[in-house]
Amino acid sequence: MLHRIKFKLHPTAISIVSVAVLGLYGFTNQAFSIISNTKTKTNVTNYSPRMAAFLATIRWAETGTSGYSSYHKLVFNGTFKNFSTHPRVRQCELINRRNVCSTAAGAYQMLDISWNDLQPKLGLKNFSPPSQDKMAIEYIRRNKAVDDVESGNFEMAACKVGKVWASFPCNDYEQHPRTVEELRNYYNKQLVEIKGKYSNLIDL
Repeated sequence: MLHRIKFKLHPTAISIVSVAVLGLYGFTNQAFSIISNTKTKTNVTNYSPRMAAFLATIRWAETGTSGYSSYHKLVFNGTFKNFSTHPRVRQCELINRRNVCSTAAGAYQMLDISWNDLQPKLGLKNFSPPSQDKMAIEYIRRNKAVDDVESGNFEMAACKVGKVWASFPCNDYEQHPRTVEELRNYYNKQLVEIKGKYSNLIDL
């Protein structure tokens, strides 16, 4: 069960900007950092430590964990195992006397319509963890928050993506978002941890 109820994780709240090449961020930026791991899973990408920590913070705020298991989460209950495509599982739950339904899934709680939009534009072959990360970064880019993330302006970046993720501030979704302080504290802890792992791979 998710720690944050999302009624409106909805790409229609996102500014509509055409997608450039996916040199747009991740694959041309800096060296390597570890963004998620468990006892059996380690995901090494070339996202900078700040971007990796920001992604981990979104995963935690949306699913209650930033670990590998977050990539399997369904919106209200349960998990999915098949990463070949978005699970397209519609779940409903009675919240505040309203029957709320959503297809949100994965570490960043993407809707099926988000997948329909981004899968062809980003050339995604599946809904695997790397693909989910790319989708999240595209939404960060669309909301002009990449520079804020990379410059360490966490509060501004968090506010800019609040239109995408209901667990973040600066939206009117009224879904009890995490406070900026909670998010920043988690981000800072992730950044320290990631930089430690990063330094084991590359001499900073």
